[in-house]
Amino acid sequence: MNKDHRFFSDRNAVSPVIGVMLMIVVTIILAAAVSSYSNSMKSQEMAPQVTLMAEASIQDGFVHLEHMGGDTIDRRNIRVEIESGYPSTSGFIDSDNVTFISNSNFLNPGDEAKVNFTHSSSNDFVTFDGEEIFQKVELGEPFRITIIDLNSGQTIYSTKITLLP
Repeated sequence: MNKDHRFFSDRNAVSPVIGVMLMIVVTIILAAAVSSYSNSMKSQEMAPQVTLMAEASIQDGFVHLEHMGGDTIDRRNIRVEIESGYPSTSGFIDSDNVTFISNSNFLNPGDEAKVNFTHSSSNDFVTFDGEEIFQKVELGEPFRITIIDLNSGQTIYSTKITLLP
């Protein structure tokens, strides 16, 4: 009987086994955490990179954009925002008021685009109007035009323009 009692009371081999088991459990938990984190990261798309030149004239009746270089812009994947006034207000242009001149859907380097607006009978202000915008810009007033890529949500181009006669 004494030998049976010694068999259960000898615990020298228990500590290394428990230590190894704990190390395995910690390794599995860390692997699960790293896997969960890496799978949750969404790769973000890059917006097209472009250089544009912009100018606006009441006489022309539109904001003129010229693609000076960079990636091609797909008309179906952009939104054009106009911001003006003090305090600043903004809105998005209807896609019907954005025209790519050379190709109806793509703006390539060297191509031109226009953003139409309505000018007043006295030619002292213009309005950008549509479902998501009614923005009035007066002659000589600076306003911001921003082109946003719908796929990435990032800004493709943004600049301040002064409305010329």
